[in-house]
Amino acid sequence: MSTIEQIIQVCGDRTVCLVDGASISDPDSLASVLPSGARVLVIPAPDQAQSVSSGTVANEFKAATGAQTVVVIEDRAKDRFGVASNGDANKIATELNSQNLPDGGEAVANIASTLVSAGPAPSGGQGDGGAPWIVGAGVLVLVAVGAAVTTLLIRRSRNAKRAVGASRKLEKQLEAALHGENGEFVRDAIDEIRRLAGAYPELGPRLNGLSEHLSELFVRVRSRGTDQQLRLLLVQYRDTLSKLVKALADDYYGDVQRNPQYWSNPQGRLAEVQRAVDSVDLQAVENIRQVNESRDLEFKVALDSLIKAVNDAKLSDVYSDRDPSNPQS
Repeated sequence: MSTIEQIIQVCGDRTVCLVDGASISDPDSLASVLPSGARVLVIPAPDQAQSVSSGTVANEFKAATGAQTVVVIEDRAKDRFGVASNGDANKIATELNSQNLPDGGEAVANIASTLVSAGPAPSGGQGDGGAPWIVGAGVLVLVAVGAAVTTLLIRRSRNAKRAVGASRKLEKQLEAALHGENGEFVRDAIDEIRRLAGAYPELGPRLNGLSEHLSELFVRVRSRGTDQQLRLLLVQYRDTLSKLVKALADDYYGDVQRNPQYWSNPQGRLAEVQRAVDSVDLQAVENIRQVNESRDLEFKVALDSLIKAVNDAKLSDVYSDRDPSNPQS
């Protein structure tokens, strides 16, 4: 991570500064609600070997810039904070942590008005030196149209930022839920399913839906379920997703799709994989309902026949005119 001196130099007078690739969901929106005198730094999670805490960073940045309050957000699965303030820094830190939000930017935005004492509000009126009045009906119409277009663009931009923010928030929550060897495997499988959604356009909507439902399932079981349920889901979906991803791989589903002439019953094979995607998706949604309603988790999808078809794909399947007992035929 950058040194404190580098952070001070790079961040300068920025209201919200992202350091070394660290991120929060919507820095622009946060900057727009921070009062004058408040500054936010977002830094990567310090390594254990690093002796400089986020609180030290906050204090030194505050001393160097003259800010009234500095909040340092450590970018983690669940963000942490360091605070330096002319007011009650401990109270601010407590208010941030008590919200129990994974995204630190959202937590800071929720208490932004309390970070410093209120200053004088900027004047909204126009004096003699203000912008001139615009006269003429035609000009007024153009101004109105321009204002409408600007408003629409601003709304679209805000909606896009909210979507990105929601996505980042979900990713952080998912990262917190998927830990350990099984968790890492499931996370990699979800990432691979997302990638395959782009590789197979005809399956794209199904695979995107599946990845969303899987992510939602693990986020919800972490927040609403029990540790036992989370462990059970990780074990079960590691097995299920390993089979599904293997069937969706380029050397099976992709090759059958591109080269049906080299496979026996190619349409049946493709349909079997597609049914498997739908079955796993339906199970994930049902598991979400079971978590929400505190019911026992049920798993009805095994994919054993599918993985057998994948594992048994040999020369006799690819070249149906060959006798597998005679490689020279």
